Amino acid sequence: MFDLDPPIWESLTRATLIYVFLLIAIRLTGKRQVGELTPFDIVILLLISEAVSEALNAGKDSLLNAAILVVLLLLLNWGIAFLGTRWKRFDRGLEGRPQLLIRDGRVDYALMRKESISYNELLASLRAEKCFTPHQAEYAVLETSGKISVRKKGE
Repeated sequence: MFDLDPPIWESLTRATLIYVFLLIAIRLTGKRQVGELTPFDIVILLLISEAVSEALNAGKDSLLNAAILVVLLLLLNWGIAFLGTRWKRFDRGLEGRPQLLIRDGRVDYALMRKESISYNELLASLRAEKCFTPHQAEYAVLETSGKISVRKKGE
C-alpha cells in the first residue's frame, strides 16, 4: 500500500531535473510575465505540462523524450513569433487587431456582442481610468491581449 515505485530518490531527481530544464528553456525563450502571456503562450504552457507529465511521474516516457518535446514546442512557438514579427498580415491573422469599443463617448454594442465583452466589464475598465460613464471617455480600445485601454475626454 505504501510502496514507492519508483523509489523516492528517483522521483525527486526527475522532478528536479525537469524543473531546472524548464526554467532554463523558458528563460532562454524570453517569455514575459504571467500577466502578459498571450493565448499562444498559455497553449504552449499547457502542452509543455502534458509533454513532461509522464517523465515526471516515471511513466513510459524518458526524461530525454520529454526534453525533446519541450524543445520542439518552444521552437514552434518561437517560429510563430518570428513569422509574426516579419509579416504584418501573418501577425494580424494570429493576434487580431485592436477594436474601438467607445468612440467619442458612443459605445459600439454590436462589437461588444461580437467580442463577448459585457457592459459591466466595459464599465469596470472605465472606472479604473476615472470615467464613470461611457460619455466621459474619448475612446476605449479592446487590445489584442483582451485588455481594455481607455482615454478620458480632455486628457
